[in-house]
Amino acid sequence: MRTYDECRSYVDHLIAEHRRLHRMLHLAHHTIMNADGPDRGAASAEIVRVLRQVRDELAHHFKEEESGGCLDEVVSRCPTLSADSRRIEADHHQLLAAVDRLIAQALDSDQSLQKRLEVEVGFDDLRSQLDAHEAAENSLLRKGFGANLNGTENDPTLTLEM
Repeated sequence: MRTYDECRSYVDHLIAEHRRLHRMLHLAHHTIMNADGPDRGAASAEIVRVLRQVRDELAHHFKEEESGGCLDEVVSRCPTLSADSRRIEADHHQLLAAVDRLIAQALDSDQSLQKRLEVEVGFDDLRSQLDAHEAAENSLLRKGFGANLNGTENDPTLTLEM
């Protein structure tokens, strides 16, 4: 069995990926919240562009997780976590579908205040789903690697204690 130090690169990589995705989501939130103004059409196009970028990055992140990455390493260390890992991987398709729905909603927006609020609510829902997904991943890492990680199972922030 590998020691934690041998698996640290998996955890470090996932932490870096989650931080990068958090920055992207923050940018998307900022773009959505600042879509008011005289040129709403351009703002709507920017929302769609940012959401597509988020979708592409999530798809890449999920593909890495599903193709012999950190989750597989956790299961190889602790096979009893395989059901949890499968549930986490099953979320990927649903999360990407949620982003696709939000993009379609933003594309279909008639620039009314009601439509813009619907996009905001949809984005907040997506962020909540992503936070829950990340918390499940973090919990799996804690269990599988036995790493001394900050936070709790309900806290999506994963950082290593030195």
